[in-house]
This record gives sequence, C-alpha cells and structure tokens, in this order.
Amino acid sequence: MKNSRQKRNIFVHARPQTVPVASLRFRLTWGLGGAAVLMVVIQLVTGILLNFSYEPTAQGAYASVQHVHYDVLLGRLIRNLHHWTGHALVIIVFLHMLRVFFSSAFRGARHLNWVIGLSLFFLILLANFSGYLLPWDQRSYWAVTIATSMLEYLPGIGPFLLELVRGGSEVGASTLHIFHALHSGVLPFLLLFLMLWHFWKIRRAGGLFLEKGGDGDNKLIGTEGETGEKVGQKDGSLRLTARPHLFIREKAAAAVVLAVLFYVAIFFNAHLGAQANPGLTPETVKAPWYFIAVQELLIHLNPIFVLLILAPAVVFFLLFFPVLKSNNRFLRPLFIGLMAGYIILTFTGLCLRGPGMQWIF
Repeated sequence: MKNSRQKRNIFVHARPQTVPVASLRFRLTWGLGGAAVLMVVIQLVTGILLNFSYEPTAQGAYASVQHVHYDVLLGRLIRNLHHWTGHALVIIVFLHMLRVFFSSAFRGARHLNWVIGLSLFFLILLANFSGYLLPWDQRSYWAVTIATSMLEYLPGIGPFLLELVRGGSEVGASTLHIFHALHSGVLPFLLLFLMLWHFWKIRRAGGLFLEKGGDGDNKLIGTEGETGEKVGQKDGSLRLTARPHLFIREKAAAAVVLAVLFYVAIFFNAHLGAQANPGLTPETVKAPWYFIAVQELLIHLNPIFVLLILAPAVVFFLLFFPVLKSNNRFLRPLFIGLMAGYIILTFTGLCLRGPGMQWIF
C-alpha cells in the first residue's frame, strides 16, 4: 500500500531508478523537454531579479528598464538572458510538440498529457506576450496595441474582451498593470502547476514512450517501466541505473543550453527603442513574431472567419486528434499542413512585409 502511494506522489522518484538503454538515445527526445524545463527555471530566476528594479507604471516603466540595462550590476546580462530565453522557449516547446506528435506519444492514457502540454505551450505564448509590453517602448506598445485590437473583430463580445484585456479603451497604464500582474504572478503559478502535473502524468504512464522494436538485442518495451529494478533486463529490455547514465546526459545537455543562452545574452542586447508615445504611430506595426501568423491571416481572409471558425477549429483539432484511429491516413498530412502553414505565415509576416505591411519585393 505504501509503495502504491509513493508511485502516485510526484515528490517521490521524480526520476526512475533505472531506465532502458533505448531511452538514453539523444535522438529519442533531442533533449527538448529538459531544455524547456531549464529555460522555465531561468525565466523564473531572472524574472524575480528583474522585478526588484522594475516599476510597473506608465511613468516609470521605461526608465526602470533603462536603469536595469545601464546601471544595475549584471542587469544587462540578466535582462538579455530573460528576453532571449523567453523567445527560445517558444521555439523549443514548439519543436517538443512536433517530436511528441511524430513519435505518436499522445495516444491512450497519454492523451491528457498531450492536452496539458498544449496548455503549457499556450501559457508560454501568453507569458511572452504579457512580458512584451513591460519595457514600454514604441515597438512593444504598438505591437500589443495591434495584437489586442484583433479582439475587436469578434462580433458582440469583442469590444468587451478588448476593454477587459486593456483595462480601458486604449493601451495605457491600466494595461501595463494588468500585463505585469499576469506576467509576474498569475502565469508563472499556472505554468509551474501544469509543469508538475505534466511530469507526474509522464511518470504515471511509465516514463518516456518508446516504440516497439529495437536495435540489436535491446528490445523496447513501450515505456521506461516502474522504478526499483537494478541494472539488468526486464521484458527483454536492457536497463541501466539512472545515476550516472541518465543524469550525466541531462547535465551535459543543460550545460550546452546554458552556454548557448549565455553566449547570445552576452553578445546580443534585448531591443529597447524610444519610450512609448501613444500619439506617434510607427510606419509599420507588427504583432509579436509568435502571433504574426494570425496578423498575416487577417490580411488575406475575413477576420470573422479567422477568429470564429478557423482558429477554434485548429484548437479543437489539436486537442482531440489523439482520439482518432492510429491508421487514419489524413491525420499526419493535416497536422503537418497546419504546422507548415504557421511557419510559412510567420516567415511571411516577419521577413516579407515592410512599411505599412506591404510586400518588400
């Protein structure tokens, strides 16, 4: 009975005592899940440090970011690390989602964990978006203005949602307070809660999903199995102790991720333009890059169709496609088409649109 309770407890055996040799292959996960966890930790630590100097007011926000960037000891490094890690986290979690899909690690008992992971991805997008406004410079102010204005296209409830998100009819001091509260309080709490739940579900499902088959004599058994075995075999799968075999790989991957992030943070500064001026509209206003695909769609298609039909249909598909039969021949092409469309639209909006969102060629 005691062992049964321990298996259900996330604080007991956060990692298995033994793992199949096959689960140690780098190509199985590409280290994406672990990299995402490390980046979330970096975001939390650097965010707390930045909050000591940040002033969430329309009068003081920009000056406080300047103070951090130019005057605070290691402030520029911490701000750059927070900025670039946030953007990298979106890409890493997106790639992790693709890896889970192509390895079919979303079926059966793992469907709920797919939904949790998808929710984590949306929370990370919201965390980046809420933090985008906080520097209170021209680019962030007008990017949030254009992104939130998309809500106006929703018939009936659109104006209400727009005013709720902005805290008024325009982006202003109330918007900054709302976004700061979400970015530094609400969203980190939800993110940590869902992360713990995500890990717990992985452990309950037996660990990493492994397809049947194997290399040589090491047959894969479908999961990492339960904890408690010594080095040896179980159901034909060669197993090794997590220490040092798993931990040393995780440490090496973490060192590489940290090295890359610190390199970028040292040599590339986070953007900080002129202070936000509501009375001066820039020639080109683009949504944040992770939402620019929606902005691009609104240029080509009817906004009501995009927001009321297309977007809900895509979300519904992403949430519930795991219940479809595994031999459904339309599933993979449709998923690949959606992901490719998102990437193409993002590239188009970022690289092929110039002043006034006109084509640059």
